Amino acid sequence: MPKTSTVRALMDPRKKERVTRILKRMGINHSEAINIFYSLIEENRGFPFDLKLPNQDLPERDTSSINPEVLSHLKDSLKKNRQLGELLAK
Repeated sequence: MPKTSTVRALMDPRKKERVTRILKRMGINHSEAINIFYSLIEENRGFPFDLKLPNQDLPERDTSSINPEVLSHLKDSLKKNRQLGELLAK
């Protein structure tokens, strides 16, 4: 079995550049960051943070202080996570 495997991801080039600058300041590269994230997923047997839909009984939360790009990404991620959950439940 090979010692390494390739992971590819498509993302906005501006986001990649911003993250590259952050990772550089932290002294790690993309591969190390992805390995850390994967290790946390493995350790937690899922994402290392909660991904859930808001409680339907709660009023809408003010999201005006959240970067619109981040908010859009989170909404897309929640939608994909819900779709995955529905597929796994079948």
